[in-house]
Amino acid sequence: MRRDLPSPTALLAFEASSRLLSFKLAAAELNVSPAAVSRQIRNLEEFVGQMLFHRLHRRVALTDAGEQLAGPVGEGFAGMANALAALQSGDGERQVTIGTTVGFAFYWLMPRLAGFSENWPDITMNQVVADEPVDFAEGRVDLAVRYGSGQWPGLDSRYLFADQIYPVCSSAFLERSGWPKTVADLDSCPLIETHGIAGDLWLDWASWFRYIGHRATGMRRRYLNYHIGVQLALAGEGYALGWHSFVGGLVDERRLVRPLDVEIRSPGAFFLTLPNSRPISPETRLFADWLVSVAND
Repeated sequence: MRRDLPSPTALLAFEASSRLLSFKLAAAELNVSPAAVSRQIRNLEEFVGQMLFHRLHRRVALTDAGEQLAGPVGEGFAGMANALAALQSGDGERQVTIGTTVGFAFYWLMPRLAGFSENWPDITMNQVVADEPVDFAEGRVDLAVRYGSGQWPGLDSRYLFADQIYPVCSSAFLERSGWPKTVADLDSCPLIETHGIAGDLWLDWASWFRYIGHRATGMRRRYLNYHIGVQLALAGEGYALGWHSFVGGLVDERRLVRPLDVEIRSPGAFFLTLPNSRPISPETRLFADWLVSVAND
């Protein structure tokens, strides 16, 4: 197998250059000269028989071949770094790191994690919480929950659930502003818009109105993430779009109310994703199976 691989030095130079998109920055990171990095990249291009970078004026850009190679090389170095870090720690700790959005972590995952810890107290659960999709090549997470179609290059997806989406507000706000009788009434009310996940079928107010056949014309108050939007709705600042898996408990407790009996099914669904280019630890597989079973219970 070693005869089928190029020089490790060339791969190291390529990984840094493809990540930083600069031979100069890659050289500084590797503590070598830019000429040395450029020479290693040329050696690698000769090995694969294709150009891996477009050389531009002050930077470089990956060619299609470079893009094809960058993912596996980055994941390979990240995997080695993680394995070495685990060996250096020497404590043998079993742990799993999951990536989720802020809303999913706060409203769905956190209330259920205690059930996993009760059954497997020796496995430490870590979370990376961000509303942008996680990059498995960075090596920070073992698995991630993602909303969308379930089709993402390089990832294996396991279905968790779809959702029902409806307007919610606080009872105090409803008493103060008056009960909307129609969807058109709602469109003229203060609506709290939250940052979605671009390109992944996330619903904003305009999309929700369109799904139920109303052309939205009202103004929106836009905020950063879903958790902030729900907190503002609880504080009586307006109407938010309630994803049932997140706010259903708050509705049951009457902390939030539904002003209209109108809802739609989410155009996408929540999926558990794992990279298909690297082995999965027993702890990660155990947690993945548990999460899918809880979501479908």
